[in-house]
Amino acid sequence: MSYMRVIKTDFLIIGSGVAGLSSALGAAQFGKVTLIAKDRLDICNSTLAQGGIAAAIGKTDSPELHKSDTLAAGAGICRPETVEILTGEAPAVIDSLLDWGTRFDLAASGELALGREGAHSLARVVHHGDDTGNEIWQSLYRQAQANGSISLLPSTNALELVTVNGRCYGAIADCSGEATYFAARGVVLATGGCGQLYGRTTNSPFSTGDGLVLAWQAGALLTDLEFMQFHPTALDLTDSPLFLISEAVRGEGAVLVDDVGTRFMPQYHPMADLAPRDVVSRAILAQQQNGKRVYLDATSLGASFSSRFPNIFAKLQRHGLQPSRDWIPVTPAAHFTIGGIKTDSYGKTNVPALLACGEVANTGVHGANRLASNSLLEGLVFGKRVGQALSQLPQLPQTLPEPNFFTTSLPHLRPLGNDDPRLTQLHSIMWNYVGILRDANGLETALQELTLLACQIQAEEIQLKSMLTLAKMITQTALARCESRGSHYRLDYPQPNRAWQNQHLSPGRYSA
Repeated sequence: MSYMRVIKTDFLIIGSGVAGLSSALGAAQFGKVTLIAKDRLDICNSTLAQGGIAAAIGKTDSPELHKSDTLAAGAGICRPETVEILTGEAPAVIDSLLDWGTRFDLAASGELALGREGAHSLARVVHHGDDTGNEIWQSLYRQAQANGSISLLPSTNALELVTVNGRCYGAIADCSGEATYFAARGVVLATGGCGQLYGRTTNSPFSTGDGLVLAWQAGALLTDLEFMQFHPTALDLTDSPLFLISEAVRGEGAVLVDDVGTRFMPQYHPMADLAPRDVVSRAILAQQQNGKRVYLDATSLGASFSSRFPNIFAKLQRHGLQPSRDWIPVTPAAHFTIGGIKTDSYGKTNVPALLACGEVANTGVHGANRLASNSLLEGLVFGKRVGQALSQLPQLPQTLPEPNFFTTSLPHLRPLGNDDPRLTQLHSIMWNYVGILRDANGLETALQELTLLACQIQAEEIQLKSMLTLAKMITQTALARCESRGSHYRLDYPQPNRAWQNQHLSPGRYSA
């Protein structure tokens, strides 16, 4: 295979967030690991995660209670067996992070400080100010850097998975401009979600759903794509992506108000401002549709705001806002891809030797609506289990399977500019018709407009083509689920339907 650079490795991890690093560390004891990332290693949703990591370590808490809260938020779509794994292993995850030098905030007693977030029945969120994801990521990154079995390659964009007779043997990637075949015993997709399909999102610029489409093209099953979580409180300014105002701010006592200072959440849910995220997002949208602007009133936190939330405080100050005095303008934004590549409890997909972990995967722990601060936990718990599953895979054959279609060189790939009017149109379609509120007419309109938009895309525009393909799949499954459940809300079917409770939809073979 002299026409293409070949790098042999035991395990290929695609994605450098907490899930990818956790998988790499789990697999490193069983062989050589190569981890690739589309751009810089630290540009991922993990480093943007503010709130914290949930774990039942409080004196009055238990994994069973954490499980109960997770199942309640998931609205009948969770897989109880994987939720039990998630919540049961959470305390040991915190111990491991502490052993690796992760810094968490402490209470006056010297014990770990625990915050409370939406839909949690009590305080169980371990945090490092409002920079928890980055603190955890840095701990894992230091461990990976020091591990001689792990190679970390930034600026390496996976373009296609290599599959032969239904089995995955690696991936073709653009490695700093050179076509490279990464041949591996096992491949892990840890590429994150697809929030960048929406005009308003808190996601990393690289959260474009690449891993979902790569898996789908390789024959992997995708499920529950209609469940996209919108975070209620992104800073309502002109940033892209939008800056997140952590749910933990409400957990500390901040409340949502309209433009005349009236609280409105108590009329929507008994938990008021700490209701599940889908409820809060719809309530804010209702205020906006009535011509009102929505704010977060955190003035009750006083001077403690700056010490508890230093990054948010600094961001607000740069915009001339003083949270002890000023209300904070907020708006919902696309935040977390709940559905994804269907996996078992060890990250294995229906494609042999292809595994998935983190936001790109659908382990069943989030159901129809992710419980706050369970996402970092998911990446760590199931990343470790992915490592165990990789150890069972056979060695590569001496004669490597041929790649599917990239042969002599990379195709001429046209980059996607942020000011591309077709990208703007895609954002508009998804936000207006496949967003927080949906109905059949809007979803059918979205499919028609996405089909017309596809006619404007050239074959070499792989990024935009991939995003459009995924947008169609999300829209298709949202149209097919004729009920409201969790983060999927249909105006024409406003109630959950028991007949849909155990249904997990998969998209058809759409293509842009």
